Amino acid sequence: MPDGDVLLSNTDGTILAQGPAVLVCECRGDGLDLAVHRVATFALVASLVVAGIVTARAAPFPILFIAGTWTAGATAALLAVRRRRRLHGLFRLDFERHELIQDGRGFRRTLPIQAIVGVSTPPASDTDVDEPGLAPRWLLLHLSTGEQLRLGRAPAYALGPALAFLRRAGVEP
Repeated sequence: MPDGDVLLSNTDGTILAQGPAVLVCECRGDGLDLAVHRVATFALVASLVVAGIVTARAAPFPILFIAGTWTAGATAALLAVRRRRRLHGLFRLDFERHELIQDGRGFRRTLPIQAIVGVSTPPASDTDVDEPGLAPRWLLLHLSTGEQLRLGRAPAYALGPALAFLRRAGVEP
């Protein structure tokens, strides 16, 4: 990751200010991606094995319905993970050049900075923290296309410097 003033650094990502007009955010997502890929690979291989056993007439034909269910579930999980992948990545918000660059896993896209319509910090619903001030929140960037990009995750107080940078750059909550 490039050098700059660290606004946030934790296990969920890093946010750096590179001068007064460039914000670099790295939010790669969670380990869900790897877990889904492993389970889906197992399910798809098991489905192929079951189909081979049925083809060899060593098992009754209705067993293929189980293999079909595994295949459908694995495919749906892989598609869901692929959609979530569009939320995360390495983001470079350059307010001087008026561009937002997203480097995700397997893709890269450049959007005009005018596509940003706002920023919010909703609670991260996938964690259980009893302390209200310490509960993690997402730093979400809202685009005019209706998409949301996850720039980072931390307690509200830790997201303050990044929010202040975005407000100075003209991004409203």
